[in-house]
Amino acid sequence: MRLPGSQGADEAPARAAELRRALDRAGYDQGSLQAMLGAPDARLSVDEQRCLWLWRARDGRDDRALLARLFLLESAVPLAAGRRALGQAALSAARALGLLRVRGSRLEPRVQLGLHAGLLIAGDLEFGAADARRRDHAGGPNTATLLLDGMTVRRPVARALDLGCGGGYLALRLAAHAAAVCATDVSVRALRQGRLNAALNGIGHVQFAVSDRFAALQRRRFQLITGNLPFVISPESRFVFRDAGLRGDGFLASVVRATGRHLTEGGIAQYLAQWAHGPDEEQQDGGAEEARLARWVRPAGCDALIIRLEREPVDVYASRWLAGPGAPLSADERARRMARWMAYYRRLGIRAISTGLFCLRRRAAARHLFAIQPSSPAAPPSGADIAAWFDAA
Repeated sequence: MRLPGSQGADEAPARAAELRRALDRAGYDQGSLQAMLGAPDARLSVDEQRCLWLWRARDGRDDRALLARLFLLESAVPLAAGRRALGQAALSAARALGLLRVRGSRLEPRVQLGLHAGLLIAGDLEFGAADARRRDHAGGPNTATLLLDGMTVRRPVARALDLGCGGGYLALRLAAHAAAVCATDVSVRALRQGRLNAALNGIGHVQFAVSDRFAALQRRRFQLITGNLPFVISPESRFVFRDAGLRGDGFLASVVRATGRHLTEGGIAQYLAQWAHGPDEEQQDGGAEEARLARWVRPAGCDALIIRLEREPVDVYASRWLAGPGAPLSADERARRMARWMAYYRRLGIRAISTGLFCLRRRAAARHLFAIQPSSPAAPPSGADIAAWFDAA
């Protein structure tokens, strides 16, 4: 079976451009889709929201509605209607790209096509599909991705890096203000998705490469690094995009320590991440936490601004993260995983876990700035706010 993005490199850009033109003609864009479907309703579950949007996109004579059902809401449509909406050339291109398949008289999606910040982004199917349970799941931008996107410093740079790029959304966003972008991941499948997304958006100055953290980058340096890292702290290694597979927050520590070697002087790195708190940090006076995190930052030769978005007891944290993508867990399976996660935290002495943004600036200095500042996911600082903090400091 052809994977999305696995066709010949010379053919992909032309096919992607053909499909993008057809989608644009049909009104498959953020403004038009929101006008038809409405904004997400926070009161609704994912399934309830999808049901509502399928109802609003029920008019089979409207090409925009039909394409929303097919690509956004992951619902099969009649083949003849899909051919009418896309045109034969674009339909053939989408099939060759691995985005659609024909089953009898029906046209079925093989990816979800989302729209974010003007970019068309292909990701694995999300609504209970088999892809949503595979270890190398490569979804479109999730809440964490979009959170980091909003906090990224947006200044013109010559070279930028997206570490752990997944399907490439953040790398493509960097491409708007970086002359050259490198995007790395350990997942070959995610990198294929990233190359496909670059082609769908006509972006040619992003290089995708296999790398575990900085391993394949040798001595290359960048003016800006972003990373929506596999940050979940757990005993699991079920999902490449989520589970780092190292003890506690060891993955984040290894990335922070190595960052300075890959930043130019004055360059900034920003990692959305999670870190653990032991018994000595329960009073939240900051001393023990600051000392531990400073030990990660010191080898990097960087100033550090750490923005804490939230801090949770481990039982609350586990309840929120243990399911992962795919079909809902049974009550028995959820209880089994909860027991396993809590036993893991007890062994490591972890009492709470923080989520936040590590911002590092390379600076040749005898002493470096270090600060931990509170914030919230509902009102995080912008990239401009973070740039201004470093400028003032």
